[in-house]
Amino acid sequence: MFTAAKPVTPTAATSATRLAATRFGYTAASDRLGWGAPVYVADTDEQAIEEARAHMEALFNVFIPKSSELMFLPPGYMSEASMKQVMVSKRANRGVGVDIEDLNARGVVVCGSPETVRRRIAQVHQRVGFQEFIAILQFGTLPADLTEKNIRMFAAEVMPRVEGLTVRLAPAAPPR
Repeated sequence: MFTAAKPVTPTAATSATRLAATRFGYTAASDRLGWGAPVYVADTDEQAIEEARAHMEALFNVFIPKSSELMFLPPGYMSEASMKQVMVSKRANRGVGVDIEDLNARGVVVCGSPETVRRRIAQVHQRVGFQEFIAILQFGTLPADLTEKNIRMFAAEVMPRVEGLTVRLAPAAPPR
């Protein structure tokens, strides 16, 4: 039986991973780290929240609860203890009543004006040091017109400014 846990943010999850790796003498370089999140960009923070609300909340309250973590992970991919922790964390981010404001505040999603989205990506990059960011620009029930608008705004207003984020940790040495 799983109990509710404090929801894990992307920064906390990556920090925990880095700490665990350090205990085994491994430091993950930036080229080994990535972050992905649903992203929605509009002219203002308020407009972004309102345009994305129904679609983002459908993703977390309707669609994700219907999927099982087990169908994405092959047997033996992680220990039983790790799987339990993943499942507890995932449960904190889904279910009836999860709202976009909470998801956005916890960093599970990135939703706002171009400036807000750029700042949030840069802040997580600064704390975590990932090299790759995967922007999920279509999610839930987001219709084609809003998806296209989101893609165009992200490409024009966000991407050019976040592409220049520098790698924080040296690339890992090639395997021997």
